[in-house]
Amino acid sequence: MRIGVDIDGTIKDTRCAAVQVYNEVLNRNVKPEEVTDFYLDKAYGLTPREGARLWRKLEHRIYALAVPLEGAAETLWKLKRRGHEIYFITARPGMKHIVQVTKDWLKKHGFPYDPSRLRMGAQDKAKIARELGIQLFFEDAPKHLDRLVEEGIPTVIVDAVYNRDYPGLPRIKSWDQVPPLVEEMEKRLKHV
Repeated sequence: MRIGVDIDGTIKDTRCAAVQVYNEVLNRNVKPEEVTDFYLDKAYGLTPREGARLWRKLEHRIYALAVPLEGAAETLWKLKRRGHEIYFITARPGMKHIVQVTKDWLKKHGFPYDPSRLRMGAQDKAKIARELGIQLFFEDAPKHLDRLVEEGIPTVIVDAVYNRDYPGLPRIKSWDQVPPLVEEMEKRLKHV
């Protein structure tokens, strides 16, 4: 089976890293649990435009700093060893330094990284998933969840405070919940 996996908020705790870097740069003391929206703007009193500019300036630091979600790398390796193809599909921009920090992070933290299976700049993840023949996608961001659902891509929500109201899809709170979901999807695909 071909499995699509987002990076930020899905296999890595980007939010805590972002809060740490924003606090340092803005001389603030916001706690990660105080950030309840997908974007950090509101928690820091920034307009969407100010927030986008600050993110662009700091994103390479944030991406390098964040730690993996517990069990994500191990679970993806188990799936790969069972013959599944793992594609990392991220909206991160395809700028050279961002691509490099992404590749370095995946390698450093022991993910089953294959350069031919990394898609950067995926603003429309559903379109890319469709082109790649992705049969199951793991995602946290509501705007991407919307498009994946529209395109009929089987999707699992990786739980976050900003997606708890998203209805109708399977949800995981930890990566150890993934193998049974994948097995169930495999069974369904065999009967189609």
